[in-house]
Amino acid sequence: MAQKFPIDEFDSVVAHGGRHRAKRTAKDRLFEWFRIFVAATVVAGSAYIGLNLVESASVFNGEISSPTPSATAAAQIGPGVTVLDASGQAGVAGKVGHLLLDAGFNVLTAANAVDSESKPVEGEKTVIFINDESAKAEATKVAAKLGKFAVEVSTNYPGPITVFLGADYK
Repeated sequence: MAQKFPIDEFDSVVAHGGRHRAKRTAKDRLFEWFRIFVAATVVAGSAYIGLNLVESASVFNGEISSPTPSATAAAQIGPGVTVLDASGQAGVAGKVGHLLLDAGFNVLTAANAVDSESKPVEGEKTVIFINDESAKAEATKVAAKLGKFAVEVSTNYPGPITVFLGADYK
């Protein structure tokens, strides 16, 4: 059982409300900021090192490795086809691009043909241009799909196969 003790000086102390902390000095605040800064640096540094180990590439240099398609996948896709519309009709490049895409060709872009000053170009005849003879078989398939147009070798276009739609394309 609890015993009754006589009243002493500790029983007469008035209870203070609120928190009882020592005042923080500028030195304490600076030390706390420094601790947080060091902790953040350690976390960021370990994350950077961890990413380098996992990805085997430098995150900040833009050398992040990306999966590359295998040779068999590249052979199945075929060379890239670029469609340029010089027919003067609206939306023809998009329609031809979708037609070739649905037929299984690797369509890279479909846009209006423009010159070096970004002015629209108009052409009379439709031609399929290739960079070299290695893309001729695929270009012939593209030409057959579009309507038996001529296939010519030209280095003026960057893609392996470029479909130049002229006014004769319907």
